[in-house]
Amino acid sequence: MSNIKLDISKAACFLEAGAVKAFEPKVKAAQQALEEGTCPGNDFLGWLHLPSSITPAFLDELQACANVLRENCEAVVVAGIGGSYLGARAVIEALSNSFGWLIQDKKNPTILFAGNNIGEDYLYEMTEYLKGKKFGVINISKSGTTTETALTFRLLKKQCEAQRGKEEGK
Repeated sequence: MSNIKLDISKAACFLEAGAVKAFEPKVKAAQQALEEGTCPGNDFLGWLHLPSSITPAFLDELQACANVLRENCEAVVVAGIGGSYLGARAVIEALSNSFGWLIQDKKNPTILFAGNNIGEDYLYEMTEYLKGKKFGVINISKSGTTTETALTFRLLKKQCEAQRGKEEGK
């Protein structure tokens, strides 16, 4: 990671002399633990080498999935909480028109987010919006046991299967 630089010149007036330098051994140890997979949470390090492990075949698979959603859905619900929800939202917002939510271009499904809010009003309003619409769900959970995401997915799966049938709901 030699391309990452830290410029603390503007923070120098807030820091004691040598304060950042004193953290260097801890930072190096943390980096080594990450690379060796010996740190706490080492079973969740799939992101560490992700950029270098993406293949053209994987990108083709992602594009094919996006095409299926685009062709078959009026709306796509991203179900997740925390980083799972925020990561998807950040990428979508970074690559989209800032006012895309106001533009109904009809070539792309409307993107909704769920699981980050399990308030009954939010879920009710979302399921009402989805009534009669063809929609898909992208479920994101690193552990697979996140309560909010699991609850939302089960609710949306039931609605999707009720509206489109079990087989098409897959």
